[in-house]
Amino acid sequence: MSAPATANAAAARRRLPRWRWRDALWIALALAAVVALRKGESDYEQRDAPLLQRAPATAPVRAQGRNFAVEVKRFKVARAYLLKGDYARPEDHLLRTPGVWLSVVGQAEALQQPGYVTAQLRTRDGLVYVASSRDRPKLDGINLRDRALAPGLPEEGAWFFEVPPDRLQGAHLQFFWGSLLPHGGDSLVDVDLGIDAAQARKLMAEAKPVLDLRP
Repeated sequence: MSAPATANAAAARRRLPRWRWRDALWIALALAAVVALRKGESDYEQRDAPLLQRAPATAPVRAQGRNFAVEVKRFKVARAYLLKGDYARPEDHLLRTPGVWLSVVGQAEALQQPGYVTAQLRTRDGLVYVASSRDRPKLDGINLRDRALAPGLPEEGAWFFEVPPDRLQGAHLQFFWGSLLPHGGDSLVDVDLGIDAAQARKLMAEAKPVLDLRP
């Protein structure tokens, strides 16, 4: 090999580590940026996440959030409800559901300002069933869905859920203020109903084919 070729090869070998170090530096900077971005996202999610407040599986349960309080007294399962007629539908009638009805008797109270509390059922596999609307069943003074609350005046009644029978086991009852999911320090009260496999079977065995809700 000629002297110039040998010199060029030696120079290339000397430059090669410099390029490798430069590539490594860029990779390290990129990884640091990704880590910082993910940390920022995590911090944002933590700041924006609701304040989860858990309540034990004992009845009755009273739990207090940042601006509301709830009490869960008892619950039962039924396959259909018998309701009294009204002006729109004078005759008594059955209200059915594809699954079963879970009724939760309790109380809701506003602590700071007027508003209402939303209730939802969260299953062990993460599915969410929001409490049925005020007309399912239509029971004035009983159905707590969208019930207007005033501070210092607790409202008694029940929340009603339409849920598949195989979703009862492990279900938790959750409450939050208003109609939108809580965020940024607002309370999400989580009540463990204590429904294990045996309790779920017992609830279904005791479920009435028709539960009479007429006054």
